Amino acid sequence: MKQNTIVLKAIAMIVVALCWSTSVWGAGPYKVYTVHSYGNQDVLCDSYTVQKNEHVWQILRRKGRIAERDFPKFAAILKDLNPHIKDIDRIYPGQQILVPLKQMGVSKQASDGSTRYVTIPMIPDVLYKTQNVRQDDSVSKIVMAHLGLPWRQISKDYFRTFKQLNPDITNLALVYPGQTIRVPDLTAQGPSKTGPGDADARKRLQAGLTPEKPPIPPSVETMPPKRDVALLNKIMSESVSQLGGQVLASGQCYFPQKGKDDLRLDLAAFPVIELEDGRHLLLETGQGLPEHMEVGISAFWKDLMIIPIDPKATNEGVVDRVFHSVLGKKITKVLDLPALDDGVRVTVRGDWIYSVDTREGSESAYKCITLIEDPDEYTSPSVVEYLVKENIQVVDIMPGENNKEEVQVSEKAVFKECPVLTIDGSGQEAFVSGFVKALGYSYKPRVPISFDYADFEVKTTANLVCGEKDFNVVVDFGTFYGETKSAVEATGVKVLSIGPDDKPLTIASGFLTLAGIAYSEDPVFYAANRKLSKTTSVTIPGILVSQANEKRLLLTRVHVHVKLGDFLMEKQIRVLKIAEPI
Repeated sequence: MKQNTIVLKAIAMIVVALCWSTSVWGAGPYKVYTVHSYGNQDVLCDSYTVQKNEHVWQILRRKGRIAERDFPKFAAILKDLNPHIKDIDRIYPGQQILVPLKQMGVSKQASDGSTRYVTIPMIPDVLYKTQNVRQDDSVSKIVMAHLGLPWRQISKDYFRTFKQLNPDITNLALVYPGQTIRVPDLTAQGPSKTGPGDADARKRLQAGLTPEKPPIPPSVETMPPKRDVALLNKIMSESVSQLGGQVLASGQCYFPQKGKDDLRLDLAAFPVIELEDGRHLLLETGQGLPEHMEVGISAFWKDLMIIPIDPKATNEGVVDRVFHSVLGKKITKVLDLPALDDGVRVTVRGDWIYSVDTREGSESAYKCITLIEDPDEYTSPSVVEYLVKENIQVVDIMPGENNKEEVQVSEKAVFKECPVLTIDGSGQEAFVSGFVKALGYSYKPRVPISFDYADFEVKTTANLVCGEKDFNVVVDFGTFYGETKSAVEATGVKVLSIGPDDKPLTIASGFLTLAGIAYSEDPVFYAANRKLSKTTSVTIPGILVSQANEKRLLLTRVHVHVKLGDFLMEKQIRVLKIAEPI
């Protein structure tokens, strides 16, 4: 996510319904909002039902698109408009709140104190609550309890929305215990007709306000989705947000037509993706969009792109189609990074990897997005943070979960090297001594030994590595000549021969082989527990030692970054750093 200030989208104009018997030509798609007073200012507001794990700042950021510097002010407005919220930092799932979206200038509060409305050229999104039907429940009982309104005050249009959110309910009088239904919020209630002769309506129009019950255009195009709409919408919304867009997949979008009834697009049947650059993508998830609808919508959205979706496509397949429609050939699934930190190699893998815009002159940046199905499949947070310093953002999305916040790192952030055990690598003997001790063995220099050679008993001294169960290895630093090595080994003692040019890693692998300890060279570590084709891997030059009943040990010459150190600790791996002379 970019750190630049989130700027409030300019609202082109406020559409006022001048006559309810004819459409308003020249206006855009619209939604009805309420206006409330705060001090001497009018504030445009929308009601909202708090969802699980949400907080006020998150809601303001998503719905209001408010400049970051104005957040404290709008938080204060929200608290004033919602006296039932005692602590701004504590809101609860299911709470109904008014969300301030924009200050509209000096207050023009109606003299009778009645609720005021404006119609904004903006695509709506119906908010709803998922609820399980209990014994003796009915639709009317559930709706009245949810809205806090008597039956007679709930419009027929509300139940049209209810049916669109619950296409499997064909008879509102028949619901069953255990059945899951979606109950729309009051904002989903469409305006109902008010005659042009209504005196109060005329007064409100003269005041520049819409009637309390604006009309709903009658022209409707709808087609119940055949797939799990709720799940797909969650996946789509969380994925598309990474592109800087939003998904509008419920409610109605209106398109005024000259001399005709307004077109009404059912977003549940034809979801719309609205991108930051103004582009609109309309998904045909079932039947195709009627031609007259396409023509009418294109008159408002010049950059409209219609994307047919195969009904048999998986949710991942639908998202993939969208990503490729937006980014085209910029998408890849594998990204090999150049060597990092003395030779660490990272290969980033995911569903969609693509470059993102950066400031002119800065290094390339990438984002990797992957859909996962289980909490255990999340990429290690330590690896995610490690990659941030390389301008790689890894985002794992699990629908329905409180997905992890995107990691941001300041340009001034300084990472320290991970604290590790160091081994002196300046000399061969010093290295052998430190390495075997780290493995739990003892090193004894110049120990007296004797062996038979050419029918003679030879007595000398040797460097000895000792362990449990009479394990002994004689270390030869190039002092054994002729058949000496064979003669020593004939006594049952193993000999580790070290050449003058042998480096620490070569010496270590030779000892591990003699000791029968399993190890691997230049080990590859996977940052998540999921399919390898979608898992980022980290290759660290060195040797990974696997001892029975012991934590694994990584012997390496590279400077292990603090976040890679944390990652290795997660895997219960100790790090031995070879300290070599500069």
